[in-house]
Amino acid sequence: MSADRETTFAHGESPRARLLERLAADFERQHGVDLRDDRIAMERLEDAVDQALHELETRPSTRITVPSLSADASGPQDLDQVVTREELEAVEGYHPERYHSEPPPSRRFVSIPERPPLVTFSLMGVSILMYLMQVITGAVFGQDLPAALGVKANGLIVAGQYWRLFSPMLLHGSLIHLGFNMYALYILGRRLERYFGHVRFFSLYAVSGFAGNILSFYLTPAPSLGSSTAIFGLLGAEGVFIYQHRKLFGERFKGALRQIIQVAVINLIIGLSPGIDNWGHIGGLLGGVVFTWFAGPVFKIEGLDPDLRLVDQRPESSALAALVVQGAALAVLAGLIILSRR
Repeated sequence: MSADRETTFAHGESPRARLLERLAADFERQHGVDLRDDRIAMERLEDAVDQALHELETRPSTRITVPSLSADASGPQDLDQVVTREELEAVEGYHPERYHSEPPPSRRFVSIPERPPLVTFSLMGVSILMYLMQVITGAVFGQDLPAALGVKANGLIVAGQYWRLFSPMLLHGSLIHLGFNMYALYILGRRLERYFGHVRFFSLYAVSGFAGNILSFYLTPAPSLGSSTAIFGLLGAEGVFIYQHRKLFGERFKGALRQIIQVAVINLIIGLSPGIDNWGHIGGLLGGVVFTWFAGPVFKIEGLDPDLRLVDQRPESSALAALVVQGAALAVLAGLIILSRR
């Protein structure tokens, strides 16, 4: 448990029940969400607590981590707590041998690919640099030059400035706009890049942003900018990834997938506000879903216990072929829209 919270359990209660109560209460204080109203979230938390009780038989402490235990408009909310054996031993009725005798039958530890989020941080750096250029040119020249040259402007795209179907994803309208999008990219990007790899993750980001700007170009005449087209693609990609690996996630996949859907729906509802390009969001979401369905990683567990690892069954060449096909299809679609407006 964190140092600023109580570190003792009350006597007279089941250690398991008391630990569940403590974790749920801590989560509610931190995020304002009562997990006891969410059956699937509590089932995931119970699984994590059962595993922690086993681990504490051979360790003085263990970390309980449950990603995406809940979600709100800002994104998924994770649980991350440290529990010590000393805390449990203070609880009346704690019998270590009970948990040591029968390990959880359905839980196995699998090595997850270790990849630093180089593309995620690079995209964040470029976006921040572009925003600084927007601010500086606005102050020096009285005009936001990067936005003037890169915003999605339908008439200029029809006139031949095709880069405006890509450049808006690197531009932002305000510091708050930039901050929200970079926070979402930081949360989603680090997770996805770890599984997708650098090239495939960058491809996902670019295709999603391209798809979002094409749909916006087709359905709304208003100029727009922002990386949210690509970020909605990341959200769609995470949902497809979880669904395609539902057997690996077990029952937990339902709660995780539901949380992704909740975040998407909440943000699309927020996108109905004036001045927000919701068509771009929808296009990016669809672009990420399609890309991941056909080009995302497909993992399978290989090896023998305890040396288990995730191995991608979809070769990178197949993923690149799917990328080329999707990119070409989007380019043809954009070309047809442009020709129809000339």
